[in-house]
Amino acid sequence: KARAFALSAAMTIAANVATFLERPESKKARRIAFHVVRGAKKFLWGSGRAAWIMGTTALVLVVPLVFEIDREQSAAEMEGMQPGGALPPPAGLQPTPQGLVMPPPDARR
Repeated sequence: KARAFALSAAMTIAANVATFLERPESKKARRIAFHVVRGAKKFLWGSGRAAWIMGTTALVLVVPLVFEIDREQSAAEMEGMQPGGALPPPAGLQPTPQGLVMPPPDARR
């Protein structure tokens, strides 16, 4: 008996919903809702594609740059930790733009 009542109540609700959806006001609301949902889907799809493009671009361009900057900072820190900094050239050698060059023999006396 309770099952038959529940079935009849469900049928009544379904019939009421069907008649409500056929009313002109609800048709307009359904059409608006359809367009809102369609627009939301398009927006989410487009923003997902944009996020993918931005993410892969960051991986290809930005991440190697970050690694290179970190490596240069580490090298600069290691140079700063060495006692005395850069070593002076050995005695008798003169620094030039081409590198360290021995002076001519007559200038060494």
